[in-house]
Amino acid sequence: MRRKSGLIVPLSVLAIVAFAGPLARAGAASEPAEQLSAPSSSAAVGGGHVLIATGGYHFTVDPNFNGGIFGTTTPIENRVTFNAKRDADGSVSGWYTYEQAADGAVYKFSGPVTCLSVYDTPVLQRTPEVPALTQNRAKWGGRIEASNDPTSIGLYIWFQSIDNGEGANGWSDESTVSGFGNEAANEAFCAASRVPNPNFGPHPVGGGNIQVH
Repeated sequence: MRRKSGLIVPLSVLAIVAFAGPLARAGAASEPAEQLSAPSSSAAVGGGHVLIATGGYHFTVDPNFNGGIFGTTTPIENRVTFNAKRDADGSVSGWYTYEQAADGAVYKFSGPVTCLSVYDTPVLQRTPEVPALTQNRAKWGGRIEASNDPTSIGLYIWFQSIDNGEGANGWSDESTVSGFGNEAANEAFCAASRVPNPNFGPHPVGGGNIQVH
């Protein structure tokens, strides 16, 4: 962990707004996609830098979060494991697994990581106790190659994983829930420096660890 220096509803009723246009699918819960924008200067990209982000963590979203905006009747349990690396030439490698459980259904996804950017994090609306931190927020995503939801195969999934430090000098790490869309939407997500939409998160990690460096 680093020291100091979306709409969730059952996808059976969710329309994902991707960069290339609306993309409807059924299955697990998700945030809306972002629109394409130019990369921010706060991203540690190029210049000989190698970006690395890893994590193995779980977090729970209360069904009453933000007035029940996620549309579930039970807590949404999320388990994320990922490793992502962006080399100085811009090539990205890594792997992820993600499991989400709510309302008696469990969805599982895994595949290669295909995009990674790292950004500074300002003071966030939902966690004002955490000061602004530098180069601690990983935006990453990848292709879905395996899932118990066959309608998701070939789509892309993405997260913001936030490393808020460790020990006495740290706060709980945070994560967004997953976003889903096509390849263009995935690349747009990583390329945009936008912080998580406070209507949908981020959510404190209940166990595990995120490291961004």
